[in-house]
Amino acid sequence: MCAIAGFVHLDGRPLRAGVDDPWLGAMGEAMHDRGPDDTQLMTWQNVGFVFKRLSIVDVAGGRQPITTADGRVSAMVNGEIYNHREIRATLAGRHALRTQSDSEVVPYLYLDHELRMFEAVNGIFAVALLDRQQRRLILGRDRAGVKPLFHYRSPDGKLLVFASELKGLFAHPDVPRRLDWRSAIAEWSLHDGAPRELPSGFEGIDRIPAATMLDVSLADGRCRTERYWQLPAPHRDAPVHPASHYADRYGELLADSVRLQLMSDVPYGVFLSGGVDSATVAALAARAGPLPTFSVLSRSTIGSGDAEAAHDVAAALGLPNHPVHLDERNLALRPEDWRSILWSCEYFMSGPEQLFKYYLHAFARQRYPALKVILLGQGSDEFNGGYISHALRNRRAWERGDWQRLDDTLRAGAAEHAARVAGFSDLDVHLMLSGVIDGAPMAGSATAARAANTWQRYTGRWRKNLDVHLWHEDRTAAAHGIESRVPFLDHRLLECLATIPEQHHAELFVDKQILRRVAARLLPASLANRPKGNFFYGRQQHHAFNMMYSLFARNHGELIDQAIAGSRRTGGPLDPDRFRAYFRDVGAYRTVGQMTRLCELANMGILADLAASASTSIRRSQLPVHDVDWDDWAATPAGRSALRLSKRRDLAGDLVVGFAAGTSLVEVKSGGAGVPGPGSTFLVLDDGRLTSAITSPAWSRFLAAVDGKRSIDAIAALAHIARDEVQVPLAAALDAGVLVDVEDVQEQMAPASALRASAASVETPGVPGVRHKAV
Repeated sequence: MCAIAGFVHLDGRPLRAGVDDPWLGAMGEAMHDRGPDDTQLMTWQNVGFVFKRLSIVDVAGGRQPITTADGRVSAMVNGEIYNHREIRATLAGRHALRTQSDSEVVPYLYLDHELRMFEAVNGIFAVALLDRQQRRLILGRDRAGVKPLFHYRSPDGKLLVFASELKGLFAHPDVPRRLDWRSAIAEWSLHDGAPRELPSGFEGIDRIPAATMLDVSLADGRCRTERYWQLPAPHRDAPVHPASHYADRYGELLADSVRLQLMSDVPYGVFLSGGVDSATVAALAARAGPLPTFSVLSRSTIGSGDAEAAHDVAAALGLPNHPVHLDERNLALRPEDWRSILWSCEYFMSGPEQLFKYYLHAFARQRYPALKVILLGQGSDEFNGGYISHALRNRRAWERGDWQRLDDTLRAGAAEHAARVAGFSDLDVHLMLSGVIDGAPMAGSATAARAANTWQRYTGRWRKNLDVHLWHEDRTAAAHGIESRVPFLDHRLLECLATIPEQHHAELFVDKQILRRVAARLLPASLANRPKGNFFYGRQQHHAFNMMYSLFARNHGELIDQAIAGSRRTGGPLDPDRFRAYFRDVGAYRTVGQMTRLCELANMGILADLAASASTSIRRSQLPVHDVDWDDWAATPAGRSALRLSKRRDLAGDLVVGFAAGTSLVEVKSGGAGVPGPGSTFLVLDDGRLTSAITSPAWSRFLAAVDGKRSIDAIAALAHIARDEVQVPLAAALDAGVLVDVEDVQEQMAPASALRASAASVETPGVPGVRHKAV
């Protein structure tokens, strides 16, 4: 993990000493966390480089930029060349390399192969390379697009600026800092399955695409792109082996990928989610010796089962595990904490997952100050079939026949979305936007993904998801001087999967069977066959979303106000009154869809405001998390209750429900105090704050009968309603934590009196016309 940046005067104008150099320094300093160990500047004629180093390989001798012995080529590399030792052997006799840095092979590969220089490379990288002889600049990224690289070209074509992060670009005075609302909202609303690069989210700024080089002439300013790799198609004439042959080959390549990615002169660790992906990576990495593992222990990850499964994986492998405790209810976060996380991520698709990962990295670096590398399980689901259940609308059981149903679903879903999405006014939201931005179709409007087979359609559908994950994994790690590595995205693995004959797809890709066959040799059966987890999503996901909602509501909605201010100053679409009303409406139940939309729209406005500000320095507070001993924690009343809650049965008629402690059901009489009226409105308050207004008569009657003693069926009978009439709001209220399963949470709640609801409404002193049920 390093940072590279620079700029080119495409009109040939040379850089001026003392004038342009400071901007290079500022660009590097804006990305200081990414490379805190060393800073180097280099200028030559009309081009300038700045390199910020995170020292991982050849700590003493790996300073960059690296220049070839003849002085012709200089290169900066952010990332790792995992097979550099093998490449060095091929260069011997022609070139005399002077360091042990993995990055040193890049400029010499260019001398030998020019634009074919990456063909032999196995790694994750973003490269800036200067060829003085040909007066040429090459910017390139690795095959899967793990390492980031952005660029901006001025409208007059006289300036090109590039950097590993948006913050680096913004430090140059000629780069605009204006959120591109149009592309952000278009990307936010498009889920058509067409593979494409994520937009930067800011006007005039683009990403160098994965597996692509930007070839820039320093003589005349011309730029051209060249793609150097793409996934192969299955060989029609190749012999077809049994499915076990391909699974075995995949397992061999995965083991070698993990082996290569342990290349480091500094300590490393693994993030464990408890799923088969990270568990398999940990099992393979453990062959090289003990290493620390880290996992998130929160109410939501306990509810999903991930927290307990991560503990079980580490125990089975004999590895130390650090369950990092993030109690959503008691995590004392402030608006400036979210600004710091969001500005680190630089992307509006940020929420609970990014918050958890940010603090997980922060803890790992604090606990092990020398640790600079973390291995992840990212990339497996997108290529091994892990999201089939999502594509099929969360069906719980997988069958081999699902592979055909998946193909039908992907085809139909893309066509349906293409027909439905026509412009910005078609967003599925409630009064949050001030109107159509310009009425024109969205940039990159939806088109059905054109792919030759179901696997290609599937990977295309989830390519954006992978890019989002790679984006935030890179940024949450970089914020703490850590490099994240992704063994599942070794290009050899991807090529192996892409060339598996179609007749084996259903057998190997449904429910990630190709990976589970590998895991079965490394892990206990219960862990190798554990159903796909969802990190913090699941029965207790409302804790994570409640945390986010409370964060946005803090200081009288300080972050919501900032989002509105950012929209206003950048011509965005957030109408102040409507967006505040939408924020209050979302507070009613805080479902996944509502909270995701709220977070992303608010993040757009906050990022717009942060980027437009003259200064975007962020203050970091003291780390609000710590690790716990699992056995000690599990023995506490809170731990026992949380683990029991995670195994709660599905919603059933005999479930006894009560209001959560601090929640009030308030009846507002329309005629005023003591004055009969034609009806009344019920409101739900959380610690005195309005969370929802109840408009459904059936749901109002149901809530009025909740007393912490009656079952769902008994309440429905008492209220003279059918359970189907309130099934949706009931599930949402339980998910949001407004109502609770009394049996499972008694140990964590206030005394039984906290569940009592009075038989009759009582007047609230000082508030005419308001009566409430004390809970």
